[in-house]
Amino acid sequence: MTDKKNTHNDKKDIDFTSNSSFKKVARKAKWKQYLIYTIISIVTLIVCGIVTHLGSEYLTGKKIEKEQEKYSTEKMNRSLITSSMTYQHNLFSVTGKRTYYKTIGGREIVWDWETKEFPAIGDIKVTDRGSGFIEVSKFNEEFNRSVRYNNYNNERHVHFYYPGIDYEYLPRELDIAIGLDKNTLVEVALSFNEPKREKELGNTLGYKNVDFLWKDQTTKESRESIEKKWENDAMKVKPGEKAVGSRVDENYPYDEIGPQEEKFSGAIVSGTPEELKKFKDLKFVRASIIGATIDKY
Repeated sequence: MTDKKNTHNDKKDIDFTSNSSFKKVARKAKWKQYLIYTIISIVTLIVCGIVTHLGSEYLTGKKIEKEQEKYSTEKMNRSLITSSMTYQHNLFSVTGKRTYYKTIGGREIVWDWETKEFPAIGDIKVTDRGSGFIEVSKFNEEFNRSVRYNNYNNERHVHFYYPGIDYEYLPRELDIAIGLDKNTLVEVALSFNEPKREKELGNTLGYKNVDFLWKDQTTKESRESIEKKWENDAMKVKPGEKAVGSRVDENYPYDEIGPQEEKFSGAIVSGTPEELKKFKDLKFVRASIIGATIDKY
C-alpha cells in the first residue's frame, strides 16, 4: 500500500506543467518574448530605413553635385541661357526641375523647363521637357531662311553666321525689328564680318542693350570643314543656345569679361525698336536674325 501511494505522489509531483501558476508564468514569458521580438523587429526596420535613406541621399546627392557642376555659375556666365533648379526628394530618388530663362530688353522670361530623375542606383534621365523632345525647323518664305521655334513658348530661336564662311543668303532682319510696334521688346542676333576684341566692341557696339557676346572658337580648318560638309545654309550656322561667350552687363566694361586675347564674332542685342536703331549702320555686321519678341507692357 505504501509503495502505491508513493508512486501516485511522485506522478503528482512530476506533472507540474498543469499547474495554473506555471501556466500563468509561461504565458507571461511568451508575451515578453513576443514583445522583445517586436521591439527588435521595429528597431531593425527603423535602422534599415535610416541606413537606406542616408545611402539613397548620399548617392543621389553625388549625382546632383555633378549636375550642379555642369551648370556652374562660371559656365552659365558663358551661355546665353540661364537656369535654376528645384528638387523633390523621394525615398530612392530625387526629381529635379530645371527652369531656363532668357533676358530680353532687361526682362527675364521663362524659355523652357525640363524634369530629371536622379535615382540612387542607375543613370540620370530626362523625364519631361516643356518644349518637348523633338524640334522642327521649317523654311520660312517671308524670312527666306529656316526658322527654328521654341515649342514651349512659340518664340524664335536665334543663330549666328560664322565669319569666313560663304552663304547663299545673309538675312538683315534688324531692319524688320526696327519697324515693329514701339512697345515691343525684340531680341536680335548680330553676326560680324570678322572676330573683334572687347575694346573695339566697347567703342563701336557699346554696352547698352547688349546682352551677350559670342566667342567664335572655330579655326580656319574647322570652317573649311563646315563648308565642305554642309551645302545647306541652315546647317552652317551656330544655334544661339549652344553658343559660348559672355553675358554682358553695362555696369562692367568689356575688358573685365575675360582674357584680352579673346575675340567675339557676334552679339545678342535686345530692346525696343527705337533702342535698336543705333545698331543699324554698323558696317561690321554681316547678318542679323530676329529672335524672341515680347510686349514691353
